[in-house]
This record gives sequence, C-alpha cells and structure tokens, in this order.
Amino acid sequence: MTSAVVLRKDVRLDVPSVARPLAEALGMTLNDVRLVVRKARGIFQEHLEDERARTIAGLLEKMGIESAVVPQAELAKPPRHRSIIGGQILPDAFHAHTSHLRRPDPIPWKNIHFMSIGIVATPQYEEFLTSSGFKELPPIWSIDDQEAKDDLRRKLASRALRRERGEAGDAKERARTKPKLEKKELDALYRDQTRGIIELWCFEPLARWKMLRHEFCYDGLGERARKTSMENFRTLALELHAHLPHALLTRITKDFLAGAELHEIIFDNEAELERYTRWFVHQAAGPAPKPGVLMPGVGEALLGPPVQPVDEVESLE
Repeated sequence: MTSAVVLRKDVRLDVPSVARPLAEALGMTLNDVRLVVRKARGIFQEHLEDERARTIAGLLEKMGIESAVVPQAELAKPPRHRSIIGGQILPDAFHAHTSHLRRPDPIPWKNIHFMSIGIVATPQYEEFLTSSGFKELPPIWSIDDQEAKDDLRRKLASRALRRERGEAGDAKERARTKPKLEKKELDALYRDQTRGIIELWCFEPLARWKMLRHEFCYDGLGERARKTSMENFRTLALELHAHLPHALLTRITKDFLAGAELHEIIFDNEAELERYTRWFVHQAAGPAPKPGVLMPGVGEALLGPPVQPVDEVESLE
C-alpha cells in the first residue's frame, strides 16, 4: 500500500528554507526536492512507500510545517471532467453546452456541491517564474514597504508577461524610463498571459465539469456580457456563485470572487491547480464526499471566512 503526504494548512511552502534540509535528510538532489516543494500545494508528495511517507512527514513537522500521512487510495483521481463551452444561467439550473451538436444539458443548482476557480500561468509566465533571476529575488511577502512590493510586482509583470524574446530590449527600455505600469496595463498583461478555469463538482454521483476562460462562449450572459474574456469570466463566476450558496468553495475561489489581484492567487500550471483542488476536497469532505457533510474539525482555517463578492466587474479597457 502506498501513501501520500498532505499539508494541513492552505499555504505555499517557502522553497529555499524547506528544500535544503529535506534534500540532505532524504539523500536527494537539491533540484529534485525544490521541484517537489514548489509544486506542493496541499498534496506534498504522492505514491510513496509508507515508511518514506512517515519520514517526510516527520521532517516537515520538525520544520514547523503541519502535515499528515494518508492512504493513497483516499486521494484517488476525480472523474474525468466534461468540458462546458457555453451555457445559460436560469433560475432552475445551469443549462450547459457540452457540444456544438447537442442540446444543452441542464445541471440543477442543487446538484452542484463544489465550485473551484483557478488562474493558471501560461508557459511564458512559468518560464520566467522558474528562471534563476526570479529565484534570486527576495520573497515579495517578506518586504515591509508596500510601495516597494507593488513596484516589484509591476516590474516582474513587465518582464514575465512579454510575449516574444524580441521584445526583451523594449521591456528593458520601458523599465528604465517607466518602471511603474498603470493598473489597467498590468491587468491586461495578466489577462493575456493567464488561463482561467472554473470547475463545478457533483458529489452524488461524483462528476465534474470544467469551463476554460478562452474557450467559453459568453453569449448566454446576454446584456451582461462585457468586452474582454476576463471581464466575462468574472461575471460568469459571480453569477454562478449567486446560485450556489450551499456549495463548497476553496479559499482561492473566495479570493477571486472578492476581487483579489491575479498575482496573489495564480497557479504555476494546471497540475498544481488539480493537486490543490483534490487536496481541498479531501480535507473538507473526506475520501467519499457527500453533499453538505464536512469532515470533523473543518472550520475557517481551511474554508476561510464567508465570501463577500465584488458587486461589479471593473472594466479592463
């Protein structure tokens, strides 16, 4: 039987401070451990022999990182998702289009038990995040000066989100002459170099549906439709949430609905988002989730406070 090591809190680990002690204790290369730690969003590592899993969990605990060992079978992969390419939000159900050739499938609101929203970096964005230059920077959260934090984020966005290598010279010149980007410019860069994902889950029977920001047709929003896909994505997410007061939401989902800046909630790739989603469902609802049933002891530390969605979607144009 194999096991998995999971974190007890919804946090990202600090790679430099965690990777080296683990590498030395486990006899692994520093680069291999750094990769594990960097992707450890909720699920630290999977498919381990029981003894090795307990060793890793013990090492994490010594570093002050709360963790647990769970049977791998409890973290079984969720069912394959069905893609939703469009739909209408009606009082009784979400009428989802899963094919251009079929009529919409009504998904009653009462049958949707969990909603996850994730913002995922493009390969161009991820390439910069994993560069040696980025790793040498101090963690943004450790900077006390809020203005310095904002300035650094803008400069990182200017470099990380450029589309072609040929633009490198322009980006450097721009950083020299205009180090601060306007908010709308920064939002546009994030919009261009990220992917948005909404997942809806049903626990009985276990099923899930996925919507991708760039592939979803927003005609069903009618007069509420906006100009950009990001504006429409936010509008769609807010309207779905309005019909799902009973559904479980991750903290990241709540942050997005409340208007969080994208750089604060971004995932490196879809694999990281998938691990985070699986971990959250396991921690909140257990290995066999049921509608409205939470695991013992689950509270605000995991679920976060009640969400206060933004009333309006700010225009990015």
